[in-house]
Amino acid sequence: MSLQGSSILGTPGSVSADSEPSSRETLERLAERLRDTEEHFQGWFEDAPIACHEIDLEGVVLRVNRVECELLGFQPQEMLGRHIWEFMSPEEREKSREGVRERVQGIRSTMPFEREYIRQDGARLVIEIHPKLIRDAAGRTTGIRSFMLDVTAKKRADQALREQAEKLERSNAELEQFAYVASHDLQEPLRKIQAFGDRLKSKCGADLNPDAQDCLKRMQSAAARMQTLIQDLLSLSRVSSQGQPFTPVDLGDVARTVVSDLEIRIEQLSARVEVGVLPVVPGDRVQLGQLLQNLIGNALKFHKPGVPPVVNVWSRAVDGQADVCEIVVEDWGVGFDEKYLDRIFQIFQRLHGRSEYEGTGIGLAICRKIVERHGGAITASSTPGQGARFILTLPYQQFRGGTRNE
Repeated sequence: MSLQGSSILGTPGSVSADSEPSSRETLERLAERLRDTEEHFQGWFEDAPIACHEIDLEGVVLRVNRVECELLGFQPQEMLGRHIWEFMSPEEREKSREGVRERVQGIRSTMPFEREYIRQDGARLVIEIHPKLIRDAAGRTTGIRSFMLDVTAKKRADQALREQAEKLERSNAELEQFAYVASHDLQEPLRKIQAFGDRLKSKCGADLNPDAQDCLKRMQSAAARMQTLIQDLLSLSRVSSQGQPFTPVDLGDVARTVVSDLEIRIEQLSARVEVGVLPVVPGDRVQLGQLLQNLIGNALKFHKPGVPPVVNVWSRAVDGQADVCEIVVEDWGVGFDEKYLDRIFQIFQRLHGRSEYEGTGIGLAICRKIVERHGGAITASSTPGQGARFILTLPYQQFRGGTRNE
């Protein structure tokens, strides 16, 4: 081989004159692509719809986008080169410093968390932070990129809701305590009124003139109504204060017991009460018995004059809700106008005069409270003169898998 041929091939590691332009072009293309990539990333970073910044291993801000600057009220040059915790509330700064150290060392996870920031105008913001470690080509951590969501309004709303719920819970507890104490304390003077009224009637009734006898009769009637009212108030307050732990309750068995207890009344009215297949649900057996007794008792009470009442109690599945059942108590009595639906479950609300149908107007309020304690809901549908249907929605997922009747 000639020496000239050898020079054409070149020695190992040498660059021929012809190859130099090609190498420069390649480097220029790579540099251009790198600039394009950097510009693309910078554009994406700046145009991101949520706040975003990058910090180094020491927590110093290296990049910050427009949305974050607007969120915190600073210009980019006011944030760059400063530690990120300088923009937080004093209470958060040490936690932030420690959090950055532990994340870059891999001690703490990069799960989302919250920090309180302070805007330039002094307003405090609760920020939800989603951090992501930045790594170089070798896989070494070089910093943290964080995306930030302003959750201040949500946190304030949640706090207001919690405070309102606590206030309502205290108010309800005080109301229940008041109802119990007041009702209990009222019984003793009421018993005296009833006792002296009975004594007056037995000893002096024959000597009283007709007007006096009528006054005495009205007094005794009012005392009896007052006693019923007090007992109903006590029942209402006891739903929460004296409820029992939940156990599996066979509603079919409970309903049959209620019908047995109402047997004399059913016979007097020549009524018919039919109980279908009912499920087993988690609940307080005593209260569920009280619930069904109130509803069946109402169905018997509000019957059409001269027409023996017929009451059906049955259950049905709820479409698309495998762990919820509906219990229906249906009658063909006088019914009611559905425009009063919201009223009938409120305490002391009556749609009929006391002279037509006895009662205190508390029964359905007790029903609603019992159902709500059991995690369910109660509603009704009716047409005047065509009866009423009360629908209870109750969960039974706790005992799913063979303990309910279907």
